[in-house]
Amino acid sequence: MKPTLVNRLEKSLEKDPAVIYLLDRDLRIVYCNEAWDRFAAENGGRGLTRQLQLGRSIMNAVPSPLKPFFEEGYRTALSGTQPWEHCYECSSPTVYRNFRMMSSLNPTGEGLVVVNSLTLERPHDDRERGICFPNERVYVDSQDIVTMCCHCRRTRRSKQAPVWDWVPAYIEKPPGLVSHGICTPCMGLYYSQLV
Repeated sequence: MKPTLVNRLEKSLEKDPAVIYLLDRDLRIVYCNEAWDRFAAENGGRGLTRQLQLGRSIMNAVPSPLKPFFEEGYRTALSGTQPWEHCYECSSPTVYRNFRMMSSLNPTGEGLVVVNSLTLERPHDDRERGICFPNERVYVDSQDIVTMCCHCRRTRRSKQAPVWDWVPAYIEKPPGLVSHGICTPCMGLYYSQLV
């Protein structure tokens, strides 16, 4: 049975507009608030409801190149020496969005509270809107996989690896096989210490 303090914490977080989840010391998801489901539904993640995520490691959602970065950040927060903060982009087909993630020990000290707060939301400007090439084969590699940036959701051209385009059609309806990568601008912006 969960401690009363954790139950009260979950109750207070349930209606918060920020996407909030609790992790245990093994980085497994033990709670997600209502905003989790709302965000998933609004962004094409209907199969990612909170009930389906409980008990799973948050690291399963982290692309392989970023696992050491997130592991270190979460472990820093778990040590109790300081919270871990990370800013990132997560846009939709029509809206550009930035978030600030703050991870800190929960009140019992037995896990983390992770809060993802919206810091910027605006429509895509004209340069970002509608960039999509008529020949979508330009994005599919030899194994029929499309690579999208895990932050900004831009799509990599398969024959020109360093070129990433904004393809709203892939945000609205992801292609069949998708792999996640990190585009050059996001790598420099969010993970400069890894470059």
